[in-house]
Amino acid sequence: MISVRFVAMASTFFLVTGALLVGDALHGSVVTGQYPITSPAAVLRAVPGLICIALGYRLRTPPSEYAAVASDETGDEATDSETDPVESGAGPAESETADFDPQMSPLSDDQFEDLDADDE
Repeated sequence: MISVRFVAMASTFFLVTGALLVGDALHGSVVTGQYPITSPAAVLRAVPGLICIALGYRLRTPPSEYAAVASDETGDEATDSETDPVESGAGPAESETADFDPQMSPLSDDQFEDLDADDE
């Protein structure tokens, strides 16, 4: 079965390719006037472009379905990196997700106090 990510990538590819083809047909016929809008040069760019756009919309993936795809990491790798941050290269600041470290802040003590005063 084709993955959700591949379908989303194919949809984006067809939408962008179609937009470029239709844009090139309009640019060559309307903007620069190199050929009439009904000439084969314009039609042979616009028709495949419209087909690509239609195909891209047909393959579109809802964001909720795309966001539900699990990451590429396997369960063993994820648990190893979470249990031992030193071996995975993560420092102590990365292992603490919800704590604020004032030493890592780019603000000085005075600026941090001003920021707190602004919040109140």
